[in-house]
Amino acid sequence: MRNSIKLTSIEYGDEGHKIIYQYTYDKAIAKYFNPKDPFFVSYEEDVSQIPKSIAVIPLLANLAPIAWFAGFDIEVDELDTDFYNSLLDIKIEFIKNFTVLENIKAEIKVDKLIKNKFHGNKSAMLFSGGVDAYATYFRHQTEELDLITIHGADIELQDTNQWETLVNLNETEAILRINKKHYIKSNLKTFYSSEVDLLLKELGWWGSVQHGLALNCLIAPISIKNKYSKAFIASSYTNNIKIAWGSTPEIDNLIRWADVTITHDGYELKRQEKVNLIVNSVMNSSENLKLRVCYSELNKEINCSKCEKCFRTIFGIILSNDNPNSYGFAVDENVYDKVMKVFIKGFKTRGSAYFWWEISEAISKSRPFFIFSNKEKELEKMKTLNNLLILKIQTGVKETSSLKRLKHKIINRFPKTFKIYLKFRQRGL
Repeated sequence: MRNSIKLTSIEYGDEGHKIIYQYTYDKAIAKYFNPKDPFFVSYEEDVSQIPKSIAVIPLLANLAPIAWFAGFDIEVDELDTDFYNSLLDIKIEFIKNFTVLENIKAEIKVDKLIKNKFHGNKSAMLFSGGVDAYATYFRHQTEELDLITIHGADIELQDTNQWETLVNLNETEAILRINKKHYIKSNLKTFYSSEVDLLLKELGWWGSVQHGLALNCLIAPISIKNKYSKAFIASSYTNNIKIAWGSTPEIDNLIRWADVTITHDGYELKRQEKVNLIVNSVMNSSENLKLRVCYSELNKEINCSKCEKCFRTIFGIILSNDNPNSYGFAVDENVYDKVMKVFIKGFKTRGSAYFWWEISEAISKSRPFFIFSNKEKELEKMKTLNNLLILKIQTGVKETSSLKRLKHKIINRFPKTFKIYLKFRQRGL
């Protein structure tokens, strides 16, 4: 008989705004869960009256992939029929990227499947304030999308400073004034232990497996109250790169419950094309906007302007012939030297190498780009940067999976020490 985890009750706190899931599990799989941090989701509205078959969806979306990889069953009383079937379809998609799943047995056992229909007609989207999100926003702006931002995903629950900065940006950005905003809080990255990350040879559980299914399904309880018929999640990559990733059209477009569907948006666009779309949309409007792309532990402002993700966005804007300082960054012509200093050692991930390949391709087209102060010097700097990118892209990524696993074990064995180290880094010590 396989090990299992069983949902024992769904409770509501904070006057119906918080869903707390109570569950028990066999001793053999206890290592995968944090007993002091059972899964919860908080909303800004009362969700206590939604059907149990819908309320269980956020938990199952986060548990199911763990069960598929670790090989245990999940037992629940009732569940929406469409969501149950979508999980079966999504598992098939995961097997295509992780063939090891073919030999691992795991089932979702439901006492009662319920066919729900709520007849909604509104649209929503997951909104982080970054390049991918804004590209999707502008593509569907006329639909007056509800914007849903999640605390506990890119920003840790304990990081109230970055969260308050993001919320303030959402609420004060003039271009978003017509959109209704929703904020969701969940421990979706801490209810499980570091052992879950070790289920993957290359680590990266959140990115490679969890995030697409997890984020989309946190919407389920409020989708009923707000009459959504569809929700968008912005793409991270395109079909130009093939890596195991938890949010793709093949996965996200299968997610459904009741009469609500999810659409993976912008997959046909490269990141540079998304930046071009954003810059063109801003130039054609009377509003400015600040992109929020940085979640570095070193970040004290909207963006730190010195991490890899900031640099790739800064250069995307430069190559779109606009000033990155108008989009929430703080840089000058010295940014060329800074980014070359970072990449002289090469790339850490295939994803990072791919995005900089896109930038290299854009540089090679020799189109006009934004000049900070000295056109001749910056043209030469751009040429030198492109030569470096071409060289390092050909070299490949530098960090091996064995080194990543060692770092993962050290960080999780000494979490308090690692947090102290991060505080010193933030202070520049």
